[in-house]
Amino acid sequence: MRTGAIFARGSCRALKWMALFGVVFMLGVGQAAAQVKTAKLTTVDEGGRLMVMVTPEISVPASNDGTTDLTVTVTPTFADAAQVDATKLQTVAEAPDITTTAVTLTWDVPANTSTTDPSSPSLPTKTATFAIGTDLDAEDERITVTVAVSGGGAYTNKGTADALAATTNAVQHITINDADEQEFVWEVTTAKPKEGSPIAVTLMAKPTPEQLAYTTALSVTGMGYSVAPNSFSFDATEDTAGEDGPMVELTVTTPSSDENRDMDTIMVNAFVAGTASTRVPALPIEVADVHALPMADKISAMAFMDDGKGKASKDEAMSVMEGGDPVHVTVTVDRGTSGYPSGEDLKVSVMADGSQASDYRVDPPTITIDDGMGEQKGTFKLWALKDEDVGAEDLMLTLTAKGAMADNGPGEVMQMFSIAIEDDTMPWVSVKDGAYDDIMMALGDDPLNPGDEVMIMTDDLFMYDDDMYNVSFGASVEGSAVSASSSGEAVKIMAMEAGESKVTVTATATAMSSSLVITQDRANVAQVTFPVMVELADLMLTLSGPEDMNLVEGMSYEIKAMANRAVAEDTMVELVQTDGTASPSDYMVENITIMAGEMMGSTMLMVSADEMMESENNMAEMLTLEGRSGAMKTNALSFYLWDAAVPALPIIAQLLLAALLGLGGYRRYLRR
Repeated sequence: MRTGAIFARGSCRALKWMALFGVVFMLGVGQAAAQVKTAKLTTVDEGGRLMVMVTPEISVPASNDGTTDLTVTVTPTFADAAQVDATKLQTVAEAPDITTTAVTLTWDVPANTSTTDPSSPSLPTKTATFAIGTDLDAEDERITVTVAVSGGGAYTNKGTADALAATTNAVQHITINDADEQEFVWEVTTAKPKEGSPIAVTLMAKPTPEQLAYTTALSVTGMGYSVAPNSFSFDATEDTAGEDGPMVELTVTTPSSDENRDMDTIMVNAFVAGTASTRVPALPIEVADVHALPMADKISAMAFMDDGKGKASKDEAMSVMEGGDPVHVTVTVDRGTSGYPSGEDLKVSVMADGSQASDYRVDPPTITIDDGMGEQKGTFKLWALKDEDVGAEDLMLTLTAKGAMADNGPGEVMQMFSIAIEDDTMPWVSVKDGAYDDIMMALGDDPLNPGDEVMIMTDDLFMYDDDMYNVSFGASVEGSAVSASSSGEAVKIMAMEAGESKVTVTATATAMSSSLVITQDRANVAQVTFPVMVELADLMLTLSGPEDMNLVEGMSYEIKAMANRAVAEDTMVELVQTDGTASPSDYMVENITIMAGEMMGSTMLMVSADEMMESENNMAEMLTLEGRSGAMKTNALSFYLWDAAVPALPIIAQLLLAALLGLGGYRRYLRR
C-alpha cells in the first residue's frame, strides 16, 4: 500500500497489478533422506498470482523397487496478528484476498536396482499457483504459506521397511502489495470566507479503510482562530458516505476582529496523531478582513473653482492661481456594498512632500468620509501660496485614508492628487533662449587646456530692462578643473587642471528707485549653469624668428619657442643646425628654456663678425635651425648670413644683394 495526498475529488480506482521475485532456500533436512527447495517469496501484488515453485532432492535407497511416490503439500493461510507490521500499515489478509485451498504436488520415485549404493535422481520443479484477489481498500495484507513433505509411505528396501523421512515443513510470510494510495482530500465548503463568520471545511479519506484506523490531529494556524473537532479517526466505521470514504466536517471559528485590516491566510493542518508527520499537506484558506480599507483605485479627487463667495462652483478647476482664490477639492471614496467596516468613518489627511510644503495651504487638513455603502464624499479648500519660485509648477498631494476606530486595527491606503499652480509674476531678469549656444561657441568644440582663458559676455546670457533694474553678476564653480570670476559685464573662466567643473553665472537684479518694486524675492534672480571640460593636450612646440631672413655679421636676432599650452615643468628646446653652408663658427645660439607654467621662451642668435670676406664670390652663407626637446621636433627656420664688409662688389653681386634684400622685405610685407 502507498499513502499520499490528492487535491481533486474523483471515484476512479487504480488497476491492480502483480510482481513476483524470490531467493532459493532449503527445507530443513534433519535426518531425512528427502528434501525440497522452494523459491522464497516476500511480496505479491494484489490482483496477480502467487507462484510457489518446489524442487525435490531425494536419495533412493539401494534395491528400491520404486513403488512409492513423493508428495509435497502447499497450503496458504491468513497470517496471524503477530506477523503484521503496523508501522508499515499492514493488515491480516481475509477473503477474497486469497483462496486457502491447499495444492498437492506429486513426483514418481524411480527404482534403484543397486544392491549396495543409494541413488540421487533429478526430479523436475513443480509450481503451486494461487490467485490473489482485489479489494476496495488501499491496505497491504499478510498471508502465510506452508510447504510440507508428506509422509504417506516408506520406501521398500529389499522388503525391509525404511522410514525415508519425517514430514518437513517450511513456512513463509508474504505481503500482498496494494497498488492503491490511501489519499486524503480537503474541501472548503464555505463560499468567500470572512472574518467573524465560521468556515466549514471537510477532510475525506479515499478509499475507505477496511481494517486500519488513521487517527488524525487537526489544528489551525492564525491568531484568534480555532478548529473543531481537533481529532478524528478515519476507519470503516466512520464511512458515512458509503464507498466515498469516511469524512470529518470541521468548523473553523474566526475572530470578530484580528486587529488588522489585511486579508489573512490561515493554514488548516492534519497530523498523524502523536507525531509531527502530516497526514496531508496543510490547507491554505484566505479570510477576508471585514474592517479592510478601500483599495487605492476606489479613492478619487476633483477640484472645482471658487464662486467668489467662498463656495464651490460647478466648474471644474484644472489649476489654482498662486496668491489667488482657493479651489474646492472633493474627495470621493467608493466603499462598495459589502466587506467594508460597518459603522466606521474614514479619516483622509491631505499632505504634500517636504519640497512643496510652502507652496500650498489646505483647510481642513483632514476630512471625514462618512460610514455607508457606495460612494461617500468629503471636501477641503486648497490655496496656492506665494513662494520663491517663478513660473508654473505641479502640486502633488497625497490623500491618506485611515479608519476612525483604532480597535479595528491600524493601516492606511494612499492616493495621489495633482493640480497645476499658475504663477503670473514677471521676472526682473531671465536667461536668454540662446544662452547655451553662446556659451558653447565661446568654449569651442575642443576641451580647454590648463592655462587657457575664456571670456563670456553676460549680455549674451541674460535679458532684463536696464531702464528699470540694475543687474550685478557673479560666478561660482563646482570642481577644481577651472576657476571663474566676473568683472563688469564679462565672466572670465581660467582652465586650471584636467577634469570637469560646473560653472554657474548668477544675475541679480535690483529695482531702481523710480521703478515699480515686485515683492516676490526670486523674481530678481536668474542663473545659468554649464559644464566645462579641461584636458591636458599633447605638447607641441613652434619656433619663430626675425621676419627678415637676411642676417648680417655682428648682429643679434631673437629666436622664440612657443608651446600650445602651459608646460608642467621647465622644458628645454635645443637648437640644432640641420642644413646650410654656414659653419659653427659663423654663428652662436643658446638653448631655449620654457619655464613651468609658461607657454613661451626665447634666446638670441648671434652672427659672428670676423671682418673677412668668407663667402665665395661674395655670396651669403645658408643656415637652417631646428628645435628639439627630447624626441619632439619643431619646425625649421632658414636664414642668409651676410658679411658686414663688401668691398667693391661687382655690379652683378650688388644687384644680387639688392634683390635678396628686396626679397626679404617682400616676405616681411607678406607676413604682416
